Amino acid sequence: MNLKRLEYLEQCLKMNIELYFFSGTGNSIHAARELQKRIPEITLKSIISFLEDEEIKPAADNVGIIFPIHAHTIPLVVEEFLKRLNLDNVTYFFALSNRYCADKVFKKINKILKKKNRTLDASFEVMTPVNYIPVFTVPTKEEIEKLETEMQSRLNDIQKSIINKQKYHVKTGLLIFILANSLLRLSTFLFHNTKFFGLQKSFYADENCIGCGTCERVCLSGTIKIVDKKPVWDSDIECIYCFACISYCPKEAIQAKGKRTSKKGRYHHPLISVEDIAQQK
Repeated sequence: MNLKRLEYLEQCLKMNIELYFFSGTGNSIHAARELQKRIPEITLKSIISFLEDEEIKPAADNVGIIFPIHAHTIPLVVEEFLKRLNLDNVTYFFALSNRYCADKVFKKINKILKKKNRTLDASFEVMTPVNYIPVFTVPTKEEIEKLETEMQSRLNDIQKSIINKQKYHVKTGLLIFILANSLLRLSTFLFHNTKFFGLQKSFYADENCIGCGTCERVCLSGTIKIVDKKPVWDSDIECIYCFACISYCPKEAIQAKGKRTSKKGRYHHPLISVEDIAQQK
């Protein structure tokens, strides 16, 4: 083993990192695990599992979060998590988005952190397959493989930044900046104030449903219950729009927005199982 590699491994061993993740279709879990392979001292923790705690106090002095983009910003559950996160003993705090995004996403995080007299030490982004099928089409195998290759390369750079506790922040080009502060800001406002345009009320199981209960197992909000061998969405429990129910149904029987999702196929990360998603709870 060469000297540089030995020094690097010694540096990793000195690190104590907790990486909190939220994932509906497996992209964030996969990216978190790949980062853990590069930095073995990372401990992975589910954001969902802490949401009943009034205060979340990490044991590590280096902490990160990894999350998808919902409605052009951080998911609502991640926002709630950040509000409860105690960073008093954290010396390095970073955020990793699993989709390319405008820097306003990280500014939103800093706005929350400002009340704790903190800011992000670093913000990173990688690109993973899209899964909001009411709007987007399911990526092809070739597109998924291309994004995976790009993500692996990007994680190599992110690894080095974390190990060296480097300051790094996503920078937005002029066009994205203009969009982020006009159309995308309006879109986020509409999605949040209409509860994703009534998405929760539009979920249903079609005639292909076999009552297997997978949707109930992966539902991270606990809103789905199997009644008479069919899923029922409890309107008193807020959906968190993770799309795990749609993405992991073995019969592609879960639909939303009428027939808009019925012929679009499904995507979830091929290495992330139903149990991986369910264990976040």
